[in-house]
Amino acid sequence: MTFQQRLILLVTGLVLLAVVVVTTTMAFTTRAVLTERIEAEARLTAGLLARGAAQAGDLPREVDAMLSERLLSEATLTAHLVALAETAKLPPKAINDRLKQIAESGGPDEMWITDNRGRAYLHNVPGPDPVFGQDAKGGPRHGAYSGLLNRSPASLASEPAMESGRLMKFAGVTGVDRPRIVQVGADMRRLGDLLRKSGAEGAIDGLIATRAVEAAWLIDRDGRVLARGAVLANGSGGPLSDADTAAAKAAATAGDVTTRVSGDGLLALAPIRYGAANAGANAAAAGLPAVAAVRVPYTEPGAMLGRQLKIGGLVGVFVLALGVYLSLRFARDQMAPVERLSEAVKAVEAGRFNPLSLNEAADRDDEFGRLSRVFRRMAMEATAREETLDAQLVMRGAELETKSEKLAAAEQLIEEEQRAARDVQANLLPRQLPVGRDSQFFGTLVPGHAVSGDFYDVVELDERHSLLVTAGVSGGGVPAAFLMLMVRAAIRETARPGVGPAAILTGANERLCGESPFNGFATAFVAVYDRVAGTLVHAAAGHRGACRITAEGEVEFLSAAGGPALGIRRGAPYGEATTVLNQDETLFLCTDGILQSVDGQREPFGEERLAAALTHSRGMSARDRAELVLRSVQAHAAEGAVTGDLVCLAMRRLLPVTEAAEAV
Repeated sequence: MTFQQRLILLVTGLVLLAVVVVTTTMAFTTRAVLTERIEAEARLTAGLLARGAAQAGDLPREVDAMLSERLLSEATLTAHLVALAETAKLPPKAINDRLKQIAESGGPDEMWITDNRGRAYLHNVPGPDPVFGQDAKGGPRHGAYSGLLNRSPASLASEPAMESGRLMKFAGVTGVDRPRIVQVGADMRRLGDLLRKSGAEGAIDGLIATRAVEAAWLIDRDGRVLARGAVLANGSGGPLSDADTAAAKAAATAGDVTTRVSGDGLLALAPIRYGAANAGANAAAAGLPAVAAVRVPYTEPGAMLGRQLKIGGLVGVFVLALGVYLSLRFARDQMAPVERLSEAVKAVEAGRFNPLSLNEAADRDDEFGRLSRVFRRMAMEATAREETLDAQLVMRGAELETKSEKLAAAEQLIEEEQRAARDVQANLLPRQLPVGRDSQFFGTLVPGHAVSGDFYDVVELDERHSLLVTAGVSGGGVPAAFLMLMVRAAIRETARPGVGPAAILTGANERLCGESPFNGFATAFVAVYDRVAGTLVHAAAGHRGACRITAEGEVEFLSAAGGPALGIRRGAPYGEATTVLNQDETLFLCTDGILQSVDGQREPFGEERLAAALTHSRGMSARDRAELVLRSVQAHAAEGAVTGDLVCLAMRRLLPVTEAAEAV
């Protein structure tokens, strides 16, 4: 993909991404706000319906109480009126006519006054004189009508009036002048119609009429629908689902309005709280609604989201097309000098650069113009410099050939020095180790790529004592070989019967510090072995790797008794320690070349791997033990990682001297 294509893709992609992000964000934000508004309106509507239902439940009781007080007052006034009329000696007919006038003028609809035997001889309703019985629920009968005496006032809103009768409420008092019953009644049909219109059903009808809700229900605590209303055009007025009914039962005991998605609508459930005493506790027993439920349309947020995304898609397509067109125009104008520069680079590589080819690009007054001018100047300078370099390359080739010849001669000289140093090192090793039935000796040296100056030595001090030495010197080449020669000579000159390892190291250190022309140093381990007693008196000068191998194969590293490396500090004190070798136990000595050989991960062989290799050498001879260690080191080290000398010296105690003599 070219830079021009990447530029067009970048610009149009960023613009399209911005449009998509903004459109998506606005769409989902609008959907969230619209959803929140619908939920808030649903909660508010359900709450209003619940409060309306609660007031509709309390209103009949309040109306009943007010009507009862009014009827009792009218009954009392009627009792006094009849008493005054009879005191005035008015005949019953005149009193009845007066009662009719009172009823027609807005007084009680029915008035009944009995004598002391219960016969209603005074009444404003035409007909025979009924006799009031002893039943408290009894009342005057006239034609086809129902009485509400001692009946729940809530039935006014739910029990319709009979088609050809009346729905009455009565109240009665005793006479004020003689024993009698004075009872008045009022027609409740209009009041019942008013309660139905102003109650829960009226509220539901009002909500449905606004088209703001799809359906509304009043539900009791058992999940039964007591009243409902719906917009039937879209079929939303069907029965509630089982999940909706279960949610309504749960909402009856909840403390706040709850909402849930029901089909394509949002169902809001509000518990109804009655204000009358014990009305809420007895709502289920009395058959009163406990939950108000409304369902509002819930498809508008999804439709709004779809419309917003469609609009965003159309805008994105338009912006994408416009962005591609403008990017092409811009890229063609801006990429022209880049193409000229690309052609100029190829010309410079081919050695046929023409400075005039960049005149058009260099005449621009922008970054590309400055870049073209700089590149033209650099190309001209590079061409001139290339010609100069070609001439210098010929001269440097001749000089390099001369230096290569000198380097080959120097390498040959170094190889000869290395060969001489190896010869010196090999000649310093003991040609023959002590042999006998009491002890078994073996020593070996595997030289490294460069001479390191490591060596071992075994000196017979007398018929009973032997001196064992392993040493390594710093550096390499001829200086290392010379330093090794000085260390070996210093140790051999100091070693004599009765002189301990500490004294030998002290003498060698003094000589090395005073006579060595080099700044190198040497590490050494010196031990005097008593073949009869098996004692081993030893001292180390900065040397590691000395250990004792028991007959059972256990490896014990000898204590670091001694002092610092030889040739570092004059007058350094050296200590010594004593170890006893029992029958079939072995003393194993090595130099740092064994311990410091590393593998591919630069991890040294170390004392732990050395101990592990010697542990597996139980019952082996001194030679086999040394060769086993060398094989383990070479297997551990990576290719070419063994750069120093590998020195091993092993001494195995066999039979004590006395036993060996007796065996002969």
